[in-house]
Amino acid sequence: MTINALFKRWAIAGGALSGLLIAGLAFSASPTDANIDYVNPPQGTQAGLGQPAAKVANTPKSASDAKGINVSKSAPAAPLSESRKAGNVVSIIGSTLVAAYAKALSEHLSAQTGLPPAEMHNEGTTRGIKGFCAGVGIEYPDVLASSRKMRTPEFNDCIEHGAKDLLEIMIGYDAAVLVSRIDDETYDLKLGSIYKAVAAEYPEGYEFQPNHYATWNQLDPNLPNTEIRLVLPTPNLGGRGFFEDFVLQSACRKISGIKAIFSADDRIKQCVNLRKDGRIVELDTPYDANVMNYLSKAPRGTMAFMPMRFAKEHPDVFKLQPINGVMPSAEDVSKHRYQFVRYLYFYVKKDHMKDYHGKGLVKGLREFVTEVTREETLGPDGYLSKLGLIPMPEERRRIVRDNSLLLTPMER
Repeated sequence: MTINALFKRWAIAGGALSGLLIAGLAFSASPTDANIDYVNPPQGTQAGLGQPAAKVANTPKSASDAKGINVSKSAPAAPLSESRKAGNVVSIIGSTLVAAYAKALSEHLSAQTGLPPAEMHNEGTTRGIKGFCAGVGIEYPDVLASSRKMRTPEFNDCIEHGAKDLLEIMIGYDAAVLVSRIDDETYDLKLGSIYKAVAAEYPEGYEFQPNHYATWNQLDPNLPNTEIRLVLPTPNLGGRGFFEDFVLQSACRKISGIKAIFSADDRIKQCVNLRKDGRIVELDTPYDANVMNYLSKAPRGTMAFMPMRFAKEHPDVFKLQPINGVMPSAEDVSKHRYQFVRYLYFYVKKDHMKDYHGKGLVKGLREFVTEVTREETLGPDGYLSKLGLIPMPEERRRIVRDNSLLLTPMER
């Protein structure tokens, strides 16, 4: 589509919108350029340090607070074990990245209390959110392990299916890093070059032209003369959403031809539209193992986006590549000097917890929340840090702990 044609389309839309405004209809604010429509975080937990804890959301009590559980009509994904049917084991679904932390936490809690280790369903963040939000009841998971923050439409889907009272527990940081084969050269890609390498179209004059770049040095003469090839997670994985939000959209909003697009939705579609000529390779779970296998056979110049923890676990296989001149390190991530920091979360269904009298759905869920927020778990010397989790600052850990132990639910 030409830029002129898009302008005509946006001008018509703009005229129609003006007419509606004159008629006195009120419209909500348009989304931001990034369109990262995240749920508003509880104050103090995510919005900033030193702020008071959030007020409890003014939502109706769920059916489980009365005489029964409001179970969604959505079908559960898998048959239940006997322990799960009895409510004797916690069920965790979601991110393959966060799964290692969830597993370690569950096993540590089991060793300390005698509770059975949680049942793990490592399906990726996006698929995990769908399964987690499908309903309330023993058929549905208790905990979501997420490699990104839940978005507002996803939270609304949870609410529509009865999961109204959720705890949002941030556990720490990871980073999205660019890697190559260990024997490859150092590329030091700029954000703009990455976008130009992967975009389906690029504005030239008054037209969007198909991407014709074939080698890295066509983007920047200082880069090696090797074929462009980039490995990405499939759309159901949290890493793909992060790549679209913080790499593609961050880069393309600086391009004049894209900035000229009136509609935010059209801008975003243009930003995240990737080339389909074989230079983008999408891999599913287990992502780290699949990337390792693919890069071992791939030609030089092949790059992959992956979590830093996965890359650090295999220093003899992956070579970390700087982006915008910054080489990722745990210190740069914790101090946010590196641009692509990922926030890791657990989401917990409050409706599934047993109360202090032993009434409720799932044994061990309340203990899980207590364990995940302990300093011995999340602190710099905690056992999750030894697995690669980059800890939050001390004050933020305190705020997360206080809100979680008070069972303060997240709000819209």
